[in-house]
Amino acid sequence: MSCIVTIPAHALTARGLSKPWIVTGCDQTVTPTFAECAVLNPAEGIIKIYSPLLINAGSLNFIAPVVPVFPARAIVGCWFGTNGGTTTLAGFTTQAKCTSPVTALGQFAACNALAFFAAARCDNVVIPPLGIGLNGKPCYTTRSFEIVDMDQSDNVVTSFLMDPTTKKLAQKNLKNAIALPNATEVNNGSDNLLLDAFYRPALRCSAFTAPNLADPTGPQVGALALNEIQANAMQAAPVALVPPLDPMVVDANMNPDFEKQSIYRANVDQPAPNLALTAEQSLQYCQNFLNVTAPGFITDMKFLIGRASPAPANGKDLFTFLAQRFAASWVGLTCNILTPIIDVNGNSVISPLTANFDGNGVCISATFNTPKLIQLLLENGGPNSEALALGLVLPVSSTQFLPSSTQTQIYKTVPASTPTCEYAKNTFATPASFGYKRVK
Repeated sequence: MSCIVTIPAHALTARGLSKPWIVTGCDQTVTPTFAECAVLNPAEGIIKIYSPLLINAGSLNFIAPVVPVFPARAIVGCWFGTNGGTTTLAGFTTQAKCTSPVTALGQFAACNALAFFAAARCDNVVIPPLGIGLNGKPCYTTRSFEIVDMDQSDNVVTSFLMDPTTKKLAQKNLKNAIALPNATEVNNGSDNLLLDAFYRPALRCSAFTAPNLADPTGPQVGALALNEIQANAMQAAPVALVPPLDPMVVDANMNPDFEKQSIYRANVDQPAPNLALTAEQSLQYCQNFLNVTAPGFITDMKFLIGRASPAPANGKDLFTFLAQRFAASWVGLTCNILTPIIDVNGNSVISPLTANFDGNGVCISATFNTPKLIQLLLENGGPNSEALALGLVLPVSSTQFLPSSTQTQIYKTVPASTPTCEYAKNTFATPASFGYKRVK
């Protein structure tokens, strides 16, 4: 299902943002598409968030969007996500400097993202510290292997309101919530939302948030742009970057598409990939998925079990949701081929963990299959009703199966060129390694 968003003229101005954006190919009341924009005031280095209202073609069943107030010289970037199959942009895409790969980047798209990120680096945007989670580690970012899946950095945090009876749509703000008292909040199934609304709270971590221009007196909100800015500045190695076999950057034959990978990375402020290292990048991603992601579920287990699931139809709680997401991603990235797994009994298995489902297709537990993971499970209070161990249980005293402390090295990348700040603000250059200003 291809969801097509028509970008209006002068989309990145206050008037353009507040005009309802038209969606065709998908029904906004069934499989909605989302737009989330970040507005940078270059004079102050302050970012604010605004989410345009997307409506079905011909619909008049909505509350008029708020006209945002921001400086004329503000730099605006927009990112898109969908609960449908793919997001395609039409209309004034050249004027808005939107992504333009030969084929869609899956559910992802963006407009003017490169200029926004480049300007944000030049304008000393203040970034809050990550903090330390309940697990004793620095709080996760969108580039933490503990949080990623096969298509990292996709989709957005924003949501909108919909009356379940009348199907009337509105931006999420206090005024509209009063006008639509029975409305439900419609959100985008997103890595960014998973991080901000579920995983960070479970570890008592806080999201990077900013004022909402659609609700100036309301609470601050998170956004894809904020998450990527923070991750770019603060994520320690190993750093998860969009890999060559991410389903959103492969070609029609499921082979790596270097152009799509490059475009995607640039539009989420990641360094350019190296074509010569495509195979190595895929292997390293899978190795980190094995050595960091899977163990992370175990060491974080006590904070995840019993927490609300982002998708109850997929996992009964946060732990099982993440388990089934990992199992699907392991195969989706072809890690089952690139990184063969031998279980505790010496047998070849598809994945280091197996997601177990009930009759309704809901993941209710995970079975850890490898000696290292089973040993780690024992050291962290398992097994239990949700975290199971395959076959023979290894003695806790054994050190033979302890995970290696050596992490897979970070991706090798080709450094981006470094345009001046003035150039970044007036063109749409590839993001470079400017320094962000951090809160100490």
